[in-house]
Amino acid sequence: MSNSFYISHYFNFAHAGEYLLVVLLALAVVMTIIILAARKQKKTLEKELEEEQDERRYRKKEKKAQAHPYVMIESFYEMVFSSTSVLLFLSLYYLLDAYYVAKVTEFWQQYQDVFLLVFICLSVFVTSWADTIFVRLRHLESEQKAAVRLCSSLYIVLILLYIRFIYQDTNYNSLILYFVTLAIGRFVFFDFTVEEFRRMRMSVARNLPLLLLMCAFSGFICWYGFRVDFLLTSNGVIISVLIAHLFMDIALFVLSKTGILHIIVKKAV
Repeated sequence: MSNSFYISHYFNFAHAGEYLLVVLLALAVVMTIIILAARKQKKTLEKELEEEQDERRYRKKEKKAQAHPYVMIESFYEMVFSSTSVLLFLSLYYLLDAYYVAKVTEFWQQYQDVFLLVFICLSVFVTSWADTIFVRLRHLESEQKAAVRLCSSLYIVLILLYIRFIYQDTNYNSLILYFVTLAIGRFVFFDFTVEEFRRMRMSVARNLPLLLLMCAFSGFICWYGFRVDFLLTSNGVIISVLIAHLFMDIALFVLSKTGILHIIVKKAV
């Protein structure tokens, strides 16, 4: 199929609007789950406050309890943005590898791993732009961002495994190995300590529920898109998965600009 077909297909505003509406409805369900979980966890934190005698620790825990719902919500935002930015450059890598390197095959085969590394590094800057300019995340500390982005790496591995074994596409074997190595490298590096390993493991464990929620959310969005033929496998499954995530980003942007989530959190949590 020609490029013009895909452009006219994905920029059909009637179909795109219907798909965005479904994404927004699914996102509303996700936010409801997060808010209910945050409400329960906040009550636990408030009970700990009642037993705290030290004034300095009390103020610190009180601040943490008040910010906790927003931290959970923004962590989910960060996971979506981080995953989208990585998928963006993986899709670019896929397009170059599949369609645009016929005349420079030898050069591409020799340096494609370097290009992949550069693309992954660039994805970090795209994520930073998304969570500071596109939608500003005000409550996430750098340690929490790092933990969420590590979970995002695991999420990308799951997507690649899904494409590899469900669609029987062997073009992603090297990418799977790369991201598995990247994820392991975050745990085990040259001068790591047992304490650092334990801290990293605990931070990932705390964010596993968000990872599972992200898998359910994106899984439904992709399933629905393929089912109604809005997402197409003919342009490459990873391209369609990227498009689904772009719609997720748009839904997050719309939700953040309405301000309704902030009102709900103040009343419900």
